[in-house]
Amino acid sequence: MDTPLSPAHTKDGQERSHTSVYAYAAQNSAQEPQELQDIREATTKEFLTGALKMISPLQGAFMAHLVHTQKPRRVLELGCFTGYSAVWLAHALRFCHQTRDPPPPHLWTCERDPGVAAAATKNIVRAGYSDTVTVINESADHVLAYWDPAQKLDLIFIDANKSAYSRYYDMVLDRDLLGKNGQIVVDNVLLHGKVHTTAKSPEMTKKSIHTKLHDFNRHVTADLRTRHVLLPVFDGLMLITKV
Repeated sequence: MDTPLSPAHTKDGQERSHTSVYAYAAQNSAQEPQELQDIREATTKEFLTGALKMISPLQGAFMAHLVHTQKPRRVLELGCFTGYSAVWLAHALRFCHQTRDPPPPHLWTCERDPGVAAAATKNIVRAGYSDTVTVINESADHVLAYWDPAQKLDLIFIDANKSAYSRYYDMVLDRDLLGKNGQIVVDNVLLHGKVHTTAKSPEMTKKSIHTKLHDFNRHVTADLRTRHVLLPVFDGLMLITKV
């Protein structure tokens, strides 16, 4: 999901300084390739909430940087939407594995909505990454439940159903799907800057997404199987590795 600090999401004068910082950071980071700009613009036109469901170009550059530094070969994305973040990851995967040493790098991304999955596949093919990315038209729960534990994952990007984050996390660890030096990146863990206030807000119910994200953050913090850091960037990013 895009960051509330991006220019498109600022609401009043109090956020102008954040907008300025965001714009400066974006201008001085890796730039969005043309094929990604095309996907972002097409998604914004075709889907009314498209801009809100995509990561921002700056977050895409950050995710690509993680790929460049970690050099994963097996990547799983939970929550594809129209393929924007998948193409960012694939772009970096192809660049950092130019020697073509086996096994070839690959990204699997899941989207449960058939129509949206078809749009994602179309965008990925058009961008030239059909050999690097596979779109799975299934839910994140299904993919994690049936993933072969022998095929360890080097990087998992979680950006699907926010209410199910704790379940996804436990499935990855309980089924031992993450490789030795693998990393889980979880998006939207601060969701619009409201998650940290849930413990103090009596109006927040057990069913609210913010409460469930707060519970997820506390669940990971208490889990001795992993180490992590929660960064107040974009819409809140958590980076997790196994101990």
